[in-house]
Amino acid sequence: MRRNFFILNKVFLYFFSIFFFIVSFPLAIIARFACLCNRSQKKLVWGSTPIINNSYWSNSMVEKGYFSETFTTDYYTTINKRSDWDKLLREEYFFAFNFIKPYIAFLHSLFVYDVFFISFDGFFIGSTPAWFLQAQLFKLSGKKIVVIPYGSDAYIYNRIRSLGTIHGLLSSYPSAAKKQRQIAKKVDYWCAHAHAVIPCFMGPDGFGRWDVLLPNSLMIDLKKWKSSIKNDLGDGIHGKVVIVHAPNHRGFKGTEFIIEAVTNLQEEGLNVELKLLEQISNTEVQKVLETSADILVDQLVCSGHGLNAIEGMCSGIPTISNLDDEFYITVLRRWSYFNECPLVSSSPETITEVLRKLVTRPELRRELGMAGRAYVEKYHGLDSAQYLFSNVIDYVYGRKESLINLYHPILGDYPNRSPKIKHPLVNNRIVD
Repeated sequence: MRRNFFILNKVFLYFFSIFFFIVSFPLAIIARFACLCNRSQKKLVWGSTPIINNSYWSNSMVEKGYFSETFTTDYYTTINKRSDWDKLLREEYFFAFNFIKPYIAFLHSLFVYDVFFISFDGFFIGSTPAWFLQAQLFKLSGKKIVVIPYGSDAYIYNRIRSLGTIHGLLSSYPSAAKKQRQIAKKVDYWCAHAHAVIPCFMGPDGFGRWDVLLPNSLMIDLKKWKSSIKNDLGDGIHGKVVIVHAPNHRGFKGTEFIIEAVTNLQEEGLNVELKLLEQISNTEVQKVLETSADILVDQLVCSGHGLNAIEGMCSGIPTISNLDDEFYITVLRRWSYFNECPLVSSSPETITEVLRKLVTRPELRRELGMAGRAYVEKYHGLDSAQYLFSNVIDYVYGRKESLINLYHPILGDYPNRSPKIKHPLVNNRIVD
């Protein structure tokens, strides 16, 4: 009985997709001319996957004077708040069945927005049988497409060049290894059809395209994230040192190596404590970083860093992430501002030694914390998002020929708008 229902449901969805195909192209043409007649300023939308970065990016562009909003399927109630988001699919189109809502949302959005900032998941119909029509409908309606990956939407395991990253992903997301073909189709599809692609650290792993070269496009509201108010800097002998880590993906982040390293330091007699920030809200993470943390460890396996590292640096806390693989990092040092980044690099093999140096040298921690805050203020505030996406919008509308040198350390305007960030690291490593 259940099998028959599944088959009927699948057949119905395919017939509905044919109906969608028939009606969508005329509506896309109507949307093109309706928007041309009624709009002077371009409207931006961020979605439809509920990644918190979309909220930060959208808010930055609202502050810049754009009409910009998020439109997502739902949101992750454990770590985010409803107030982080503008429109949710589950709250829209009350007259329609849930399975029809993505199609309605997609077509309706063609009449509302001009620039679509999406992931490789696509926009609402990305997981439906009509996913391959998205780019054609966007272009027919005169829309611009900017694609920014967040991780699982675009990691194609057999294209990743780091075996460590593959193993970390297999540890945390083994099922994605069975979807490589489907993910690859969407990555290749959007790389061929998007007006701009911004993969950042993920760039070397199977995209073959980046229109902007920058280490990380994640931004943060500096007004909401304050520097740490903790003044009692211990050294593991005279005073405890608190190390924090947010293991939302333990295998991918190398959490077991962090736990072992802290245990090793404790066995050496150092007074250190590890706090694992797991399954808690962003507000609670922010409170810990502001009041009690001395060191933050972001990730040890995958090359690069995530939003948590930016939060740590913004809080004025020395922050550790894996920047050891020069295959990924050299291009960023050479053609972007990444030499200014004060993240401390470490791997599973070196984490005990790196932590020992930071624990026992509070003045080094203070210096790195100050440099981290300055770095985030320069490159990861909302004004940085405004600069990036204003240039991207100019680019997709043909007002700018190229963005490839936007963050070039010599040719780019942005890295030279203020003094270079100074820190004591050499290639992100502590020099004895």
